[in-house]
Amino acid sequence: MYKKIFLAIDNSRFSNYCIDLGIDISRKFNARLVGCHVYDANLHQRRFRDMEKGLPPQYQDEEVLQRQRELHTSLINMGLRLISESYLDVFKKKCEGAGVPYEELLLEGKNYYEIVKEVQKGSYDLVILGAYGLAAVNDYMIGSVCERVVRRIKTDVLVVKNNRFDGKAVIAVDGSNSSFSGVNAAVTFSKEFGLGVDAVSVFDPHYHRVAFDSIAKVLTKEAGQVFRFKEQETLHEEIIDKGLAKIYQNHLNKACDIARDHGVSMNVVLKDGKPYDQILKYIDRENPSLVIVGRTGVHNTKDLDIGSTTENLLRFAPCNMLLMSDTIEAKSKNDLLLSESCGMPVKKFVSQKMHVESNKRIHNLVKWTDEAQQHTERIPSFIRSVVRKKIEEYALENGYQEITADIVNEAKACLMNDSTFHKM
Repeated sequence: MYKKIFLAIDNSRFSNYCIDLGIDISRKFNARLVGCHVYDANLHQRRFRDMEKGLPPQYQDEEVLQRQRELHTSLINMGLRLISESYLDVFKKKCEGAGVPYEELLLEGKNYYEIVKEVQKGSYDLVILGAYGLAAVNDYMIGSVCERVVRRIKTDVLVVKNNRFDGKAVIAVDGSNSSFSGVNAAVTFSKEFGLGVDAVSVFDPHYHRVAFDSIAKVLTKEAGQVFRFKEQETLHEEIIDKGLAKIYQNHLNKACDIARDHGVSMNVVLKDGKPYDQILKYIDRENPSLVIVGRTGVHNTKDLDIGSTTENLLRFAPCNMLLMSDTIEAKSKNDLLLSESCGMPVKKFVSQKMHVESNKRIHNLVKWTDEAQQHTERIPSFIRSVVRKKIEEYALENGYQEITADIVNEAKACLMNDSTFHKM
């Protein structure tokens, strides 16, 4: 799974946790560890310059100042390098004692910047770094270096908050490619470390309800009639809420199939509410040693560095977190894993293709009037295509070749009473 692992080292207790967990992972996957420490001599030189104005008069002569600068630079460079090498010696001794392959890397510059640059050019499979460094003051927030690195790289990242790999792992599943990559990672970690696995999926119907309540307070009577507010509210309550539950349950079923096909038993949990809040409550109750999440979620937009749910979990979850990347390469690999692990036969793909072509034929057999299309524009975008398809099927079943506004209203009235549609 992982063959080349980058470890950020700064001699903090979290850095030592990283070394311990890195060695555990290296043993399981025969991975090479690269321990890296970054020191910034220029920072100390700049601070010395800033303090020069406060020196006694006898030291203000330019020649004297220049000698002091050179002496300070030499001492700082030598001292910081010796300290940094001592940090790496701790890493070296632990790796040698465990018999795992390793490399030592000493870099000079701004810590987060040099780490990001090395990771981007180093072809690493995994980055392990502590949630906090030597200057940690608040265990409920992540350190600035950790956050800056996580936001700027695309590699899988294990953010370390303790040195536990026991008990159980929790995987957050939302249907995104990265979350299913996380399912495969959870299965692998379960088999290698003997972890139990809980898959948690959370859908959030409450936001739309709050939005509806907010809209109702500001709509005029005339605007409400145009928007057909009551009709939209009924559509949401009767169709969308149940549809969301069904969709997220299907995500969990797929995750369970993947685990089962790899011989791993997975407990699945479906919840409704704010995703990060519900997952945090679950973590607090179950006390897992590892939480696995996608770097971004199913509603990812271009250039988003990290999703809001992942960001909140990263800050507030008390356990180790594995953030899964979501690259094109990962997507192709994950699609293959999903098809293989689910044991999906070729004929099923053919059936799905035929179903898509059938939908296209249905669309070509009926025509929409402009007024009818305007009616459906009022339907929320995330359910509009499904409702339009149902209206087209209704029109064909009743012998209509053209869909008018009246037929739209007639079909929607039938859909409200269609229990099979509510179970979509």
